[in-house]
Amino acid sequence: MSAQLADKTISVPIAGDKDVSIEPGQPYPGPYRGSQYSIVDSRNHGTVIEWKYNDLVVHVKPPSGLLDRMQSLGKSRGSGRGSIRITADREVLTKINGDAYKYTHQAPVSSGWIPVYLGKLEGDLDFDIENDPSFPDRDLWVWSGFSFNHGERWSVSNDDRLIWTWQNHRFYSAFEHRDLINKYAKYRRIAGRLYINEHGHVYVNVPREEVPPGEAEMVKQVYDEWRRHANSNGKRAAKRLVERRLKVTGDGDPSKGHLPLYIGHLSEFDDGTVPKPVVTDEGYYVDASREEAGGY
Repeated sequence: MSAQLADKTISVPIAGDKDVSIEPGQPYPGPYRGSQYSIVDSRNHGTVIEWKYNDLVVHVKPPSGLLDRMQSLGKSRGSGRGSIRITADREVLTKINGDAYKYTHQAPVSSGWIPVYLGKLEGDLDFDIENDPSFPDRDLWVWSGFSFNHGERWSVSNDDRLIWTWQNHRFYSAFEHRDLINKYAKYRRIAGRLYINEHGHVYVNVPREEVPPGEAEMVKQVYDEWRRHANSNGKRAAKRLVERRLKVTGDGDPSKGHLPLYIGHLSEFDDGTVPKPVVTDEGYYVDASREEAGGY
């Protein structure tokens, strides 16, 4: 299915155990987060949606309706170009400068860069990288999709809760995620990060020394099997992404890098509950308005 931006009203949890309904074009009252993409002009392909990390760059056709929506709301002086985020619940977000945005009076902060809900992503962006893989009958595999600037970045706290963090702001999920955290704990003995992308896939960067002894051999076998699979099936782009992740997390030495492990899909945990961080400190809105990017 070709990707498109759907006009859907969403419910966003807010402080005080409340929810608020948000329509496309309205200010977004939750944390600005998700997979990082940009709408840019390409010399060879026209207007495209871009994923980028340092020298790694991939382009694809934008979802239908996205550029028009960004233009109509005044993104980048009406050009519609600029950065977006896609959350784990497929909400498409951007930030629009208050000087050009007509709904500033509805926002928690009425100046600077205001987070705005654009609509929901339907379909797949069709990158050559497998960001929506299918691993039937597998409990664990290597995550070989985008592993930089991708997915919502969550932390597992010492009291077994999911926390979203940015700068000095820490917000808990509105829901419990016991199944997901238990699966995470099988492969990491201490609290740390996990990532959830817009397709609901969950992956973890696992330091090899932190894998519990009972799982260490299986993790090694999974990685060796994936490497053989990638070599025999010509998965050069996937291998490059995994090797880059190992190098970055190993301070330049891939043999010491953290293994990017795919631990499952949100539908497998906690009745499919999607984590939703709740802003409990209004100072966040002030800090978030100071830059167009921010959040992850």
